[in-house]
Amino acid sequence: MNIEVPVKLKQLADILPVPLYIVGGYLRNSLLSIEKEDIDICSSLVLEELEKLLKDSSYKIKVKSKALGSATIFDGEKSYEYTCFRRDTYPKNGSHFPESVEFIDDVKEDAKRRDFTCNALYYDIKNDKLLDFYGGVEDIRRKILRTVETPEQVLSCDGVRILRMFRFECELNFKIEKHTYQTALKYSGNLRDISGERAIYEITRILHSPKKYPGYTKKNAYMKVLKQFNKASLWSIFKIDCPRIKFSMVKKVEHKSQGFLIDLIDTVNPISISYYLNLILTESFGMNKKMTEQYINILCGYYEALNRQQNKPYFFKYYNNFPAIYELLACKSKYLANKYQFFYKYIISHKIVVSVKDLKITGEDIKKNYPTVKHTRYKPILESLLSDIFDGKLNNNKKELIEAVEGKLKYL
Repeated sequence: MNIEVPVKLKQLADILPVPLYIVGGYLRNSLLSIEKEDIDICSSLVLEELEKLLKDSSYKIKVKSKALGSATIFDGEKSYEYTCFRRDTYPKNGSHFPESVEFIDDVKEDAKRRDFTCNALYYDIKNDKLLDFYGGVEDIRRKILRTVETPEQVLSCDGVRILRMFRFECELNFKIEKHTYQTALKYSGNLRDISGERAIYEITRILHSPKKYPGYTKKNAYMKVLKQFNKASLWSIFKIDCPRIKFSMVKKVEHKSQGFLIDLIDTVNPISISYYLNLILTESFGMNKKMTEQYINILCGYYEALNRQQNKPYFFKYYNNFPAIYELLACKSKYLANKYQFFYKYIISHKIVVSVKDLKITGEDIKKNYPTVKHTRYKPILESLLSDIFDGKLNNNKKELIEAVEGKLKYL
């Protein structure tokens, strides 16, 4: 087996008094002749020993977790993720973080804590030797996804590994071994214990799996997992209130996550799209406020275009995200997409303002020139001025707008 090892990594292996191993995805991908992963390395050295050995060398080490024996080793601009051999014990609640960690010096024992055979290969850099304790090479050749120990041992206490299993199925175009798959479904309830952030990370990678290894992964590889989730009614685990989602847009659009959400909305048909999206994105997947607001704006803009919202109120709300909305809309209705895009380009070419922040006056100008006006009236006054500019009744000129405020005071 010909493994490409950077010269500086070979030199690092020569410094250490024990074998240094490359482990995991880099070796798997080397066998598959696809794009290499980042290089993960490991040895029996605990972090304190490693730090002493590298103290006066050109290598820099940054501890990530003393509890897990993990660190990043830097060689100039290159870096390697390092872990000490260890034995992990997991709680029974599906947590991805072990409740106890024991550092060990046996590489074979370390292999037991890995998830799947394809990820449990070890390459001894110094001795140019591949260690394969679980038949991972053969499983890679056959494109089989199988756990290192029994599926019960590997999947019963860690929900993240179940999601990773589905992701590898997509990205690597592997088939999940029957008993491994059945056990994953048996313990699918452990998915509830995954943080929202980790869940959306894995699901997003599943949806965008064809981009991981272009030319190797099948175009619609993610559909296999989506169908498996439908068949096993797994969506409820993520607080999605329907057993099966009807998938259509996810297969058409470039941004698979947005396509997935459109299919979800079309299946559930919620009374309020914005409220439902906020619920799903924040409570189910822990998405941050800024990203949630962007998703809501894009998807509400998509649906309001389908409902033929008038140009002025539409672009006041959705102008900033219209390029993303257009990509979605074009996959549903080219007529509507082109209709709104025509006006979008018109706004750009004629430099029409569509946001209060682009006006030549602010609330401070109103305060200065009309000191008796309450500050609560500033926003409706500015929005009314914006509307008049959009309709061509006013120019976006500071003097003209300040004078126009007086007329607004009669009604607002």
